[in-house]
Amino acid sequence: MTDTDNLSRRRFLQGTGAAATAAALAGCTGGGDGDDGEDETTTAPEDDGTTEEGMGEGEVDPSKRVRALNIGTMDTLDPIKATDTTSGANIQNIFDALTNYPNGQTNVENLLATNLETEEDGAVLTFTLKEGATYSNGDEVTAQDFVYSFERLAASDNSRRKSFILSTLAIAHETTTETRENDDGEEEEVEVYEPGTLAVEAEDDYTLRIELEQPFYAATSMLAYTSFSAVPEGLLGDVEGYEGEMDYQTFATENPIGAGPYVLNTWEQASEVSLDARDDYHGMDPRNAGINKAIFNESNPRYTYATVNVNADSPYIPSSQYDPELRNFEGTDDRGRRYGTYGPMDNDLTADYYEVATLSTFYIGFNVQNVPKPVRQAVAYTFSQQTFVNEIYPRPAKQAYHFTPPSIFPGGPSEYESLAQEYEYGYQMGPQLGKATQVMEDAGYGPDNRFSMSFNMPSGTASSWGSDLFTLLRDQLTEAYIDIELQSADWNAFLNTGRQGDFDMYFLGWIADYPGADNFLNLAYPPATNTSSESFTGYINWRGENATAAEQAKEGWEQIQSNYGTGMQEARAEGGQTMEAAIEEDAVYIPLYHGITQGYSYQWVDSPRVGAMGGSRSKSNTTGIMDRGEYE
Repeated sequence: MTDTDNLSRRRFLQGTGAAATAAALAGCTGGGDGDDGEDETTTAPEDDGTTEEGMGEGEVDPSKRVRALNIGTMDTLDPIKATDTTSGANIQNIFDALTNYPNGQTNVENLLATNLETEEDGAVLTFTLKEGATYSNGDEVTAQDFVYSFERLAASDNSRRKSFILSTLAIAHETTTETRENDDGEEEEVEVYEPGTLAVEAEDDYTLRIELEQPFYAATSMLAYTSFSAVPEGLLGDVEGYEGEMDYQTFATENPIGAGPYVLNTWEQASEVSLDARDDYHGMDPRNAGINKAIFNESNPRYTYATVNVNADSPYIPSSQYDPELRNFEGTDDRGRRYGTYGPMDNDLTADYYEVATLSTFYIGFNVQNVPKPVRQAVAYTFSQQTFVNEIYPRPAKQAYHFTPPSIFPGGPSEYESLAQEYEYGYQMGPQLGKATQVMEDAGYGPDNRFSMSFNMPSGTASSWGSDLFTLLRDQLTEAYIDIELQSADWNAFLNTGRQGDFDMYFLGWIADYPGADNFLNLAYPPATNTSSESFTGYINWRGENATAAEQAKEGWEQIQSNYGTGMQEARAEGGQTMEAAIEEDAVYIPLYHGITQGYSYQWVDSPRVGAMGGSRSKSNTTGIMDRGEYE
C-alpha cells in the first residue's frame, strides 16, 4: 500500500487499532499494552506549515492544551534507551533529528537538516543544518552535537540501539577484540565498537559529514528514528571524553533537553505526562499550548476517562465496546485511508473516524532456549490466523502469514500473497490439531510426557482480547500434550521480563522504524536475538540445538546486508525470503496480524491523519483545539 497523508478536517488520532502493542521494541516494539498493543494514542503529527485540507478550517485556540492518553507506563525519555512506542511518542515531541516522517508518512523530509549532498553512490552523506534551531535550554543545535549524540548511540551503556548505528546504518568505525564469557560459560573473542572511531565529522557548526561502510538505501529514513535525535554536546557523561553537565536520571526522567516542539513539564509515573509547547521552536509553531496525557494500564479506566466522562479530546474505544456497525464511511483519501464517522457512542457524541494500514506485525514469539522446536511447531499448527481475526481480535486487521508486512515484503505484495498460500501451518484455514498432536508424538511427547510453559503478554492485552486468545489456545493445545499458563504484567515489567531472557511464549508486535523489510527481519537475525548480549532486538534467543534453521537465517541476513545499496532490491529480496523461510521452518515467530490503526477524534479537534508509520512517528504541533462547549 502506498502511504500518503492529507490533512483533514478535525482529525485527531487516537489509534485504537493495531498499532502499538508491539512496542516491545520500539522499532519499535509494538508498543504499549493491550488494547494498547493494538491501540496507539497519539496527538497530531508535525507538518511543514503549509495550509492543506483540514488545517485552519476551524477556529482553533492556541492557548488550549491537548487532552490525550498515554497508553501504558514508561521508564525513560532518553532517545537512545527507549525501545517502545509509548515512550517514543513523547520522545518524538521533545527531540528532533536530521529528518522526520511528516504526519507519520513513509516518506521523509528534512527537519534539523536543510540540505543533503551525497558522494560515493550514497556512502558519504553531508548534511547542512538549519541555523538558529535551539534546544529547550536555549543552546543552538550544531553539527558537533550530532557527533556527540551519535557517539552516545554507539558507545553509551545506556544505549539499546547500538545495532541501528553500527550494523544497520553501518557508519564506518573501528572495532577492538574482547574476551567474553558466552552462554555456555566458555570464553570467546568478540569484536566490539572502539569508542571514538565513528566516521562522523563536524566540518563546521552547520555541516555534518557521515561516512557509511557501504551505501544504504534507507539512510535518510533511518536517521529519522528517534535514537538519532540531537542532544547538546557534553550534556551527559556516559561516553568517553565528557564528564557531563547533568545527572543522567534527571535527563532521562525529569529534564530531557531536546530541540523538538515540546518540553517536559511533569511526569508522574502512574498518573500523567505533561508536555509544554515551546514558543521558540524552529519549525511550525505549535497550534496548542501543550499536551496532558493521562496514564492508564487498563482498558476500562481509559474508556471511562476518555469516552464516558469525555475528559480527553479523543474517545477511547476498548475492544469490548467497539461496534463496527457504528462506522459510517464517507470516502477514501488519496493515500487509501477510508474516513467518515463513528457513533453515536454511549456518550451521545459522534467522532470523526478513519482507518490506515500501518507497517506493523503482531506475533507470538518463543524463547528458543526454553521451548523445543516440536512444541513451537505444534502451537503454529494449532493457531489459526483466520479464526483469530474473525472470532478473537475485535478490530479491523489483516491476517499475517509472514513477519514482514505486505507493502514492504521482499519481492513485493504479490510475492507476499503467493508465498502465503504455501504457509506450512495453514493458509486461511482453521486449527490443524491432528498435525499438532503428530509433531509432538513424533518428538516423544504424550499423555505421560507433557510440556508446560508460560504465555506472557502485557496486562492491557490480557484484559481485552488476550485472555480469549489464551483460553482458546490452552483448550486446544491440551490435546497436543502442551499446557500453557497465562502471565501478564504492566508494560515495563513485561518488557523487562523479556530483556532478562525469561519469556517462554509471548505476544508482541513490531512497528517500522523505517520502511524496509530488513527493519523487521533484524528481529530474526540470530545473533541479534541473544538477550544476554550487549545489544539485541529480539527476545527469541535463536541458537543451539533447538535452532535448526538459524544458520539459514544468518545467511539470509548477510545477503541483505551485502546488498544495501540502491538498485540492489532483488538481491535483498532473495535474502529476505531466505529469512522468512527460516522463521517458518523453526517456528520462532508465529505471525498473527498486520495492524490497521483506527483514528478517532471529537468534533472540536483539528489535526491531520497519520500515515503508515503510525502516530508514534509523528509530532503533535499541528493539533489545534476548538471550542469544546460543555466539555471544556
